[in-house]
Amino acid sequence: MYVLDTDHCIELLRGNPKVLSRLKSLSRHAEIHTTIITAAELFYGAHRLPKPQQRLREISALQRDMEILALDLEAAEVYGQLKANLAQRGEILADNDLLIASITLKRGFILVTHNTHHYARIPNLRLEDWVG
Repeated sequence: MYVLDTDHCIELLRGNPKVLSRLKSLSRHAEIHTTIITAAELFYGAHRLPKPQQRLREISALQRDMEILALDLEAAEVYGQLKANLAQRGEILADNDLLIASITLKRGFILVTHNTHHYARIPNLRLEDWVG
């Protein structure tokens, strides 16, 4: 089970051949997800464009092909623990990234991101990079 981070969703929207090839190579039973946080980031990016309509249609089409994972109470608790542990170590990670990681960790899935060095500070978070 995979959770696509925002950067990989953007690469799909751009038609990145590496990401498309990796998706096609997966088993039919492999589930591809993203999070509600990534959906919000994609919508934000689209609305910053001079003419967002085309990108909004592309985002909607992309999200029809995968389950959007919500932030629930269990993931919120994981978020609180992660943020506290990182703060104790003097490390900062953006809240959106911590939320994406928390949703992924809670489900035991693999986060697919190009920011592997960024997320590597989070214990037990399994990472893959389909771009690099």
